Amino acid sequence: MKLSNFSKMSFGIGALGKDLCYAVISYFLMIYFTDTVGLTPLFVGNLFLVARIWDAFNDPMMGFIVDNTRTRWGKFRPWILIGTLLNAVVLVFLFKKPDGSGTTAMYASFSIMYILWGMTYTIMDIPYWSMLPSLSSTKKERDSISVIPRIFASLAWLLMGAFAIKLVSVLGNGDDVKGYSSLAIGIACVFILTSVITVVFTKDRSSIEAQAN
Repeated sequence: MKLSNFSKMSFGIGALGKDLCYAVISYFLMIYFTDTVGLTPLFVGNLFLVARIWDAFNDPMMGFIVDNTRTRWGKFRPWILIGTLLNAVVLVFLFKKPDGSGTTAMYASFSIMYILWGMTYTIMDIPYWSMLPSLSSTKKERDSISVIPRIFASLAWLLMGAFAIKLVSVLGNGDDVKGYSSLAIGIACVFILTSVITVVFTKDRSSIEAQAN
């Protein structure tokens, strides 16, 4: 199966939204937690450690689920869409400070949201990259396809590193809590849009075979 250039670009653009999401977490979540909403650095460090330990179990489980999925849309695209929608919602709540809640409730809320963010990102990320080998039967073409999402991913990290702080300042008008919240909503919208493009316009072998049966 030879993929058209449009399909290759449709697959690759999915990495733009998902890496914008990952980049804002990697670059700014610790700063947001400690400097903006006031969580203690010790707590945040322990939370990140627990999340990484859980990922060691969560990632293989998601790979197993994807591998055993059988739908008319294939095994990858349904999970990409489901994971994106869930992760986008969690991202928005992760950068939203609970109103009127006590210290304990705030710590619990952010802990739950961060663990959920990692789980829902895995739901989307595992099938996204797992779909790549199913896009073409030739290694040469697969290698050429894999360059495209990596370009979009690099662009996402560049944009986040270069403009995020300025956007937080502009969107929040001096209120960093509001600025981060608005930025997260914008990233969530881009994330959903780019993933929908990937899901709608990229056909892998598993979906073609499923629709033929």
